[in-house]
Amino acid sequence: MYNELQKRYVKEIKRNQEQSEAIKNLTIKIHELEHNLREQRQRLEQLECKKVSWKTSALAGKRSRTPEGEVTSHRNVSKKKECRCSEYLELLLKEIKKLKKENEKLSTERRALKNELAGLDKDFFEEIEDLKYAVQESVKLNNQYEKCLKQISVIYGLPFTAHL
Repeated sequence: MYNELQKRYVKEIKRNQEQSEAIKNLTIKIHELEHNLREQRQRLEQLECKKVSWKTSALAGKRSRTPEGEVTSHRNVSKKKECRCSEYLELLLKEIKKLKKENEKLSTERRALKNELAGLDKDFFEEIEDLKYAVQESVKLNNQYEKCLKQISVIYGLPFTAHL
């Protein structure tokens, strides 16, 4: 019974540690994505400022050539860049929402596990430590008994086979 409780306790601790690590990693990733989002928003603002200057030059009829030799206006290039930036921002926002949702889920599960651990009797952990000590002592005694049996079997000429 104690072994089952101990195994369950160890398993819950491992799961709790894994979830804490996952929450930490997700939080870091959320912060990175939010930082990335801020940078992209700043970049978008810069592009919009450039767009205003491009509009004025486009109104004057200025055009440029692409490496393929196509003639394009600055207005078309600006729209393409703006579209890519907004798509990228949308993807970042979706990723942030997804990570926040997963973070909340893991936090809830972690709280539930903490509550379950808190519900265990405080003497339970002391009993587990006592059991660990008792197991260690019994292993030592078993090793000593095995050595004695080997010596006795050698003295009397009996074959000794250790059973594990």
